[in-house]
Amino acid sequence: MSAAAWGPDTTQVGRALDAVRDSVDSTVRQSFDSLRTEIRRRTGVALTAADLVEGGALDRAARGLAGVADSALFDLGGQYLWVGAQGTRRTVGIADPANLLKPIASVELQGGSASTASDAAKGISVTVLAASGVAADAWATALLTLGCRGAWALTEISVVCADSGGVGWSRDLEGRVQVPRP
Repeated sequence: MSAAAWGPDTTQVGRALDAVRDSVDSTVRQSFDSLRTEIRRRTGVALTAADLVEGGALDRAARGLAGVADSALFDLGGQYLWVGAQGTRRTVGIADPANLLKPIASVELQGGSASTASDAAKGISVTVLAASGVAADAWATALLTLGCRGAWALTEISVVCADSGGVGWSRDLEGRVQVPRP
């Protein structure tokens, strides 16, 4: 995990990040079960706890910095979590499913997490923005199996999807997604 955190006492911020590394939170496991049940009910996709590891780690890191850092940006395997004051934002890249080193778009993250699930063989990627790391991770994983049309059908989920038809996004992300010109 990489992290950039800003706060009045950098020593405290560093100690908080160190403490997060080995933490385990049982309430997160309970929320995994609730989220997995909701996703299965709404999409038919069954997720395992292993599907939510990265998002859970990002959420633990954010909780570990609560009260210590004014803002922080975490990156774990291309999943991002932004914690900051109301109205602050960060732009994060979305990798091309066929070439993870090449961005196909970027999205403005106004808080919470952005998680991308991709399948290079099928040429599809699904990025979900959600309030927590575990929710973004879970929904991105599940929606990848549904494809872009299936992902966009769930209108309350903030989604950027790329496939052979190009890059598209849910209406709530209008003005927040940028696609580079070829």
